[in-house]
Formats: sequence, structure tokens, C-alpha cells
Amino acid sequence: MYKLYLCLQYLGKRVLAYFAMLGVALCVFVMMVCISILTGFVNKVEVAAKGLFGDIVVSSASLSGLGYYDEFIREIKRDVPAVQDASPFILSYGILRIPQTDYRCLVQVAGIRLPERAAVSDFEDGLFVQAGESKPTFAPPLSRVLARLREHMEACGEIALRQCAAVEGEGLSAPQHAAVSRLLKAIPIEMFPDLMRDAQPTDRFAGALRKLLAVAGGRRDDYLPALRELLAAAARQPDASGALFRQLVEAAAEAGDLPPERRALVERVCSSLRHQETALNVLAGAEEVEQKLGELRREMKAADDAGNDEEVLRLDARIQALSGRALFGPDRRAILGLGIPGFSFRTGDGEVVRTIGPGQQIVLSMIPFGRRLSPTDITPTTARFTVIDDCDTDVSSVDSEIVYVPFETLQQLNNMSAEYAAPIRPADANAADPNVLVAPARCSQIHVKVRPGLATNEKLPELAGQINEAWQRFEARHRGAATTEVKARTWRQMQSRIVSTIENQRTLMWLILSVISVVALVLIFVIMYVIVVQKTRDIGVLKAVGASSGGVAGIFLAYGAAIGVIGSLIGTVGGYFFVRNINPIHDWVGRAFGFVVWNRETFMFARIPNEVSFATTATIIVGAIASGIVGSLLPAVLAARKQPVEALRYE
Repeated sequence: MYKLYLCLQYLGKRVLAYFAMLGVALCVFVMMVCISILTGFVNKVEVAAKGLFGDIVVSSASLSGLGYYDEFIREIKRDVPAVQDASPFILSYGILRIPQTDYRCLVQVAGIRLPERAAVSDFEDGLFVQAGESKPTFAPPLSRVLARLREHMEACGEIALRQCAAVEGEGLSAPQHAAVSRLLKAIPIEMFPDLMRDAQPTDRFAGALRKLLAVAGGRRDDYLPALRELLAAAARQPDASGALFRQLVEAAAEAGDLPPERRALVERVCSSLRHQETALNVLAGAEEVEQKLGELRREMKAADDAGNDEEVLRLDARIQALSGRALFGPDRRAILGLGIPGFSFRTGDGEVVRTIGPGQQIVLSMIPFGRRLSPTDITPTTARFTVIDDCDTDVSSVDSEIVYVPFETLQQLNNMSAEYAAPIRPADANAADPNVLVAPARCSQIHVKVRPGLATNEKLPELAGQINEAWQRFEARHRGAATTEVKARTWRQMQSRIVSTIENQRTLMWLILSVISVVALVLIFVIMYVIVVQKTRDIGVLKAVGASSGGVAGIFLAYGAAIGVIGSLIGTVGGYFFVRNINPIHDWVGRAFGFVVWNRETFMFARIPNEVSFATTATIIVGAIASGIVGSLLPAVLAARKQPVEALRYE
């Protein structure tokens, strides 16, 4: 009992102990923050890799890919019980262009099957239009695409309007009044009959516009909230075009009297809104354009049948012009990676603004690497696609260079479709049977999803080995299934370069911080040694009244352990709240001091990883307590070895 009493007395009355606790707390705090963030990076890469590849990837060393993939998928689902599902995947390379512009970008083109893709990965979680949809497709309901685009336009308008934040109590200047007038003149009042009557408007947009008319001549802190309400109504007004919304945002910027940096952001947002306006009009008029194209094609066929070449050329030109506003069928639709340069950007607050998105068209050109590639076969294939969605895996190396298209479409463009024998000609008795398969259809990879509970780093390599054995048996029965070695690898092996780099950095950080933490151990040792020297007479009294050497040593060991416990608890609590709130803290530092470490406009992670690993935290706490005990061990031994007579004589 006396050990606990003296330990508490020393903790409460010795200021030196506070410095030791502070040293331990700082070491624990720094280690928690650094290790948690690096672990968060590893986890993000893991989620992104599993979202892109699934748990196991079966791939060939050659670009010619794998044949008979559907048969192999059925076989491994039957023979390998751990396999839950699998899906073929094609990965090619090409040039992405935007029609009628000079934009060019090198991209990876991925051919996927939807909704089958969602069964082997977390692909649907990163989608914009179909976020969380269990069975996403390349043909989502048009109403849903329109709704999501309108919501995004509203969010972009809010971003622009936020830059025009009101200075409370300040009135509108003459130029701002002129901008408000232009804004009001831009609104087609005749579209909203409720505004022409004295009755209370029932239409949301009309009500918001009336409120704006009532305050437009007043102070800016009255005007901007009314404008914000009008923008929200305009974004969802079914009868209003995207042009109306964009004009409102531009007029709001003019009325905001902005500094240069804010005006630059607003102009960039407005430029994106112009593209979104085009997409909105394409989506809204898709059915009408399709009907018109059908009529023109019928007219062109009639003109061609009549031999009217001049009319055919005229109608063809009209069809080509109208095709730029058409919504292609599901086989010619694409899902963009969110992060392709120039297609979107992030604001300083991490908000995404899309420039090219659903409803707009892109052109993909690629070299077909599928089979029989020779100098005479290098002929690019080109196809136009309608963007229908985008996908955010939260890893820039993936999102910034990938475009997803339907599997069968890319298979055809990449010369990986099945080949059959030439048709029989009656005059040729020895002609091949047209139903004989000459070369099977191919894919680049097969992505495999294993059953829950088996996707661990320990079990996945074993399952990959079972799939490798299954392929060897399968290939022996299917000649020509692959031209080179085929191997099944885990997602971690596929991403070993990225994952191992981050893990090595984390290990290095562990070593550096552990060395730094030795300072806390030395600090505890010095402080405990000083306390032992100061308490020499007290040690002599304790031994004189019967305290054993082990009991005296226990006092100081408990003292060191208490310093470690209290310091680690303080550091753990501080580190936990710092990591969990690291994003708002980072934003506050940026606003207050202009010091930005994590530039969201550069990094495609919207947020700094802020998950705390409890296993890592427990390890750090145990290490801190052990440091306290080790640091006090030698002073405790010195105290225990003191003789009572010598200790009582100490001055």
C-alpha cells in the first residue's frame, strides 16, 4: 500500500514528472498520426485495387489474352468452392478525343460486363449516376441521369455563389445593380404564369424569383440568399433549360464584385456549366433527336433507292450534324474515370466540378492488339461513345487514365472477337464449314471474387494456386486457349509496386519514430535518476523501517509505468481526435495561415485518410508503457541497492 501512496505523491508533487509525461504523450501523438495516415493510404489503395480487379486476377503474359473464358469461369465456379463469382475483363490502350476540339489524351480502355462487374468488385460504389446500385448498367434510366446532372449543376452553382459570399450589411454597388438587372432580363418570365398574377405562386421557381425581385434593390446580404434559393429552384425546373441556370450563375458572379482568385474559380465553374448545359440539352432532347434521325435515314434510303445522289449527300450531312446531339445505344456508351485531365477538377474544399460528364460524347481511337498483329495489321479503330456515368475509385493512378466501355464492343474494336470459317460457296466443294470455330473470342483478364471470409492475405495466395492448377487442367483440354503463360495472382500481387512502396514508407516511419521515441526513454531515465538522488534520504528511511529492496525498486518502477500510462493516454486521446478531425484542421490552417499541405486540386483523394487503427494504437500504447518501465529500471535498481545508513547520511 505504501508503494501506491508514495507513487501518487511523487506524481502529484514532482514537476519533473510532467515533462516526462509530456515527452511520452508527444511521441505517442506523432506516431499515431503518421502511422494512421500511412495505413489509411494502404487501405485506400487496397479498396481501389479490389474494386478494380476483384480478389484474384487470371491474366496472360501476352496482349492476345485468354480464350474460352466463359467455359473456364463455369469450371472454376464448379471445381473451386471458394470462388463466388468471376467476370472477363479487357484492358487496352488508346487516344481519347472530344469531338470538334483539339483535346487529346492517352488512356487505358477497359471492357467490362455490367451488371456482372458489380458481382466481382465494388465498382458500383464509385459511380456518379448509379452510386450504390446493385446492378449498374450502361443504360440507366434517362430520368435518373437527368436528375443527377441537375443536382450536380445545382452543386456547382452553389460553389460559384459561395465565392460571392455576402458582406453583412453592405449594399449593392451600381455595377452590381446592373448585373442584377441583366440577370432578371435573362429570365423568360413568360415561362412562369404565376409571376403574371398577384396570387401566391405555386411553382417553386416562380416563388423564388418573386422573392429575388423583392430584394434585388436592397442589401447584398438579403440579395444573395434569395439568389441561392432561385438557383436551387432553377437547377430542378423541368421547363427551364441549362442555359437559364448558367446565366443566373454568371450574373451572380458579376454581382458579387469578386477578387481575382475567386473570380477565376467562378469563371472556371461557369465554363464547366456551359458543358453541362450542352449535356443536359442532349439528354432532355434524346428522344426527339432519335425520332428525327430515324426520319432522315428513311428519307436517305428512299433517295438512294431513287438514285438521287445529291439528295443522299444532303441528307447524310444533316444526319452527321444531328448525330453530335444523339444519345448512342448501350453498346456505344462509356463510363469515365473521375480524374481524366481536363474532364473535371476539385476546388480547394475538395468539391468535384465535372466539365465532361453524362450526356456528352467522346471519341476513342486504338490499335487492335487482339491477335495476328503485324506491320500490315496496324490499323487504328475509332468509335464514338456517349458518356453515361463516371467512376471514382479514390486513387488518382486509376481514375486519371481509364475509360470503361461495354465488353463486347471493346472486344470487337480490339480484334478479340471469335473467328469462324469462311462461308460455303456452292461452286467449291472443299470449302470450310461456316459453323467451325477458327479462333475463340478472347479477354485480357478474368477477375475472381472469393466467398466472404476467405479474402485474407493468408488465404488468397493458396486460392490463386488452386485456380492456376484449374487452368492447367483446362488448357490441356482446350488447345489455343492461350498463346503464352497464364497465371492467377492476388490483388496485392497485382498492386505490389504501389502497396509495397507505401508499406516500406510506413516501416521506415516506424523506425524513425522509434528512434525518436528513445528520447522519451532517456528523458524518463534522467528524471527518474534525479528523483532517486533527491529522495535518497527517503529511501534510507523506508529501508530503516523495514522496506525491502524489491519494495523500494517497485516504487520507482511503478512511478515509471505510471508516467508511461498517463503520457500514452494523453497522446492517444490527442492523436485520435487529431486524426479523426485532420481534414477540418487542415482546412482551418489553410484559411488562417495560407499553408496548404494537402492540395485537393492536385490529389484525387478528396480527403486525407483519417481512420485510426486500434491494433496499431494498442501497440504504440504498450510500447510507451514499456519505455516508462525500461527508463525507470536502472534508477530503481540504484535505489534498491542503497544502504540505509549511507542513505540517511546523504546531504
